Amino acid sequence: LEARPHVISSIMGLYEPAFVKKMKRQGIKWFATVTSVTEALMAQQAGADALVVQGSEAGGHRGNFYSDYDQSSGLMALLPVISDVVNLPLIATGGIADSRSISAAILLGASAVQIGTGLLRTPEAAIKSAWADAIKVTRPEDTIITRAFSGKPGRAIRNLYTDAAHKKDSPIPTPYPVQRALTEGMRSNASDKNKIDNMQAWTGQAASLAKDMNARDLVTSLWSEVENKFR
Repeated sequence: LEARPHVISSIMGLYEPAFVKKMKRQGIKWFATVTSVTEALMAQQAGADALVVQGSEAGGHRGNFYSDYDQSSGLMALLPVISDVVNLPLIATGGIADSRSISAAILLGASAVQIGTGLLRTPEAAIKSAWADAIKVTRPEDTIITRAFSGKPGRAIRNLYTDAAHKKDSPIPTPYPVQRALTEGMRSNASDKNKIDNMQAWTGQAASLAKDMNARDLVTSLWSEVENKFR
């Protein structure tokens, strides 16, 4: 709050009323991540200025907070419904990696989009080469929502560890963030050795659309393509 950024974002929960009031007094906008219609309505009621609508296609941790389970609604189904029931700008995220998905999100009610996996192959992301190489060949069905890495649902590339963790006779993951601590050694070792088999490779379902190019050039080209589509 003292740094007074233009925006503060949240995920996996909502800020307390007292904190929201302080944000408003400082002129800071609050972007709240939501994964369901119920969460969107809760965030609007809590004073959010915009909603980051996360579809189940998204890589990384799910932002759900209303219930213990993950509703896993797809972005293309979720976005227009939320657009109809809230009066806030929407930022679409999940499975967006090219101008087609950006354009579709805007048509469905988004004011902007948030790209994650689509930027992971840029040199600026500086992820491990095994992860970047796997992204190139990862199809939507090659990813999985798993609690095995942290105890919190997150979408990652399927590998030997996730396959083993999801067998019927495997132990149930401990709650977040205990599970994260339990897997820290394995994850660090996989990263050090650049081995995808045990790596926490958070990745969205549109992974194969990610391009290996400078981030600035990628964003500029995407915006140009979207503008051309709407002319």
